[in-house]
Amino acid sequence: MAGLGKYVQMGHVVRNMDTALACWTKVMGVGPFVVLDSSLGDRRFFHRGERSAVDFSIAISYLGDVMIELIAPLNSEPSPYSEFLGSGREGLHHVGLWPDDLTKRWETLKESGFSEVSSIRRPDGTIDVIYCDTPSAIGVMMELAEMTPLRKRFLGGIKALAATWDGSRPVRRYADRAAFIASADGRS
Repeated sequence: MAGLGKYVQMGHVVRNMDTALACWTKVMGVGPFVVLDSSLGDRRFFHRGERSAVDFSIAISYLGDVMIELIAPLNSEPSPYSEFLGSGREGLHHVGLWPDDLTKRWETLKESGFSEVSSIRRPDGTIDVIYCDTPSAIGVMMELAEMTPLRKRFLGGIKALAATWDGSRPVRRYADRAAFIASADGRS
């Protein structure tokens, strides 16, 4: 059976990105955060089997080897984010993992009672990210994502930036992943 991979993410859904960023950088001392003001790009979002026009912003940093992700929905279209906020909650939403073989691991998890809530698909229709409900023993949603070369470069750049962060520029905004990778921050 394929493993869950060696990367882990704590994904938080927040109502206000700037408020959350201030808490994480100033109070918790985590940073810098790389923010993508619109994260979907050319991918398509499906929620509960239907295509959704959801748009969302993400912010990513690292606390040691653990990725901290903040997600703020930019509209009220159907998504696991709007459902979470609509239930009165905010904060830890999911644990993200990058299995060695996404397709094989997902099949195994489905057989064990995990069920898809949402997915993000590439332009060719292949799955890039799956959000799933988990057994009660886990207690939060799970995100599974394939560790593509682009994702590895993007996240590796953020991790390197966080490892040497001196407290300056706690928030760094980029149009998309490619813009970050091409920047001085992405080459650190």
